[in-house]
Amino acid sequence: MKWLDFVGFLIQYAFFIFSAAVHESAHAWSAYKFGDPTAKLQNRISLNPAHHIDIVGTVIIPFMVFLSGIPIIGWARPTPVNPNNFANPKRDSMFVSAAGPLSNLLCVFLLAGLWHIVRIFTGGGVALSVLGIGILINLMLAVFNMLPIHPLDGSGVLEGILPETLARAYARMRPYGFLILLGLFYLTGLSSVIWIVISYIAGLLGVRVN
Repeated sequence: MKWLDFVGFLIQYAFFIFSAAVHESAHAWSAYKFGDPTAKLQNRISLNPAHHIDIVGTVIIPFMVFLSGIPIIGWARPTPVNPNNFANPKRDSMFVSAAGPLSNLLCVFLLAGLWHIVRIFTGGGVALSVLGIGILINLMLAVFNMLPIHPLDGSGVLEGILPETLARAYARMRPYGFLILLGLFYLTGLSSVIWIVISYIAGLLGVRVN
């Protein structure tokens, strides 16, 4: 294991835990704004990663995949939401689901702006590479979580869009979501499609993320 590889992982990991905190905090904040205080009462409207850590998904898995030599993956502790507190549970749940990926896209725009400022004044260097990592991590979180597969945020958005009958039928797939997700990744080119989308968005912003 090279020292530079470990430093690179630590940079990725720092962006990952902060970006995941932004993501979960956005869910908690939007749920509170729509009338559900559940997450707020658990101090989840916070950018402090300590409030969102899942021991397996935020600590063990990222370090295990680093030792395996594959890009960082993981997850934060899911934000508790009680739709019964919403005035319009179906509509409000959709917006709460979308809030997480949208918060990561906002981070992408902010980091991309910094990326261009740094490029103009320095022409490149370490700072540009670090910002590129941050952009990539947030794009991965945004694009991956918008997949319309349970338990990802995209499933909540899709349920809010579908007519009631179709939404109920779609919700019955919830127990099998994780298996469907694994199957799509291992049996199809889903990971390649995700990377194409990430690269396309990065291209639109004029940044390099690889």
